[in-house]
Amino acid sequence: MDLARTPETIAYTAAEELRALNHRTLTSSAFTYPAEIQSTASGLNKLLQTLPQSLSQLTAGLDHVQQSQTLLSRDDTDVDQTVNEARAAIASSAAHVKAAQQALQDVVDKLALVGVRYAPDEDEELSNA
Repeated sequence: MDLARTPETIAYTAAEELRALNHRTLTSSAFTYPAEIQSTASGLNKLLQTLPQSLSQLTAGLDHVQQSQTLLSRDDTDVDQTVNEARAAIASSAAHVKAAQQALQDVVDKLALVGVRYAPDEDEELSNA
């Protein structure tokens, strides 16, 4: 884990990795077995589990910046109102992420029950006859 990178760099790197996943799975043939889908969903679920902490830390960062600096609005609106609206939007995002994480956990749990039935070998069928 390279903590020398800036938060912005880490966030954009994570976004690029998700973009790579999207390109890699453009075709349904990217997956061979249900377990691969379940494992991929599990990895995405792990991402969603950690995202609320990141969002909370954005709020803490916003609080710190607001307390330690004099902020101004570029469009002459009330900067405190704008910052409070940003806080509310972060909180709303966190709630949506939590709901998405719970739904994706359901996917992971359901796919854990799915396997592949292999056709018996022809030789095996003949020996059982």
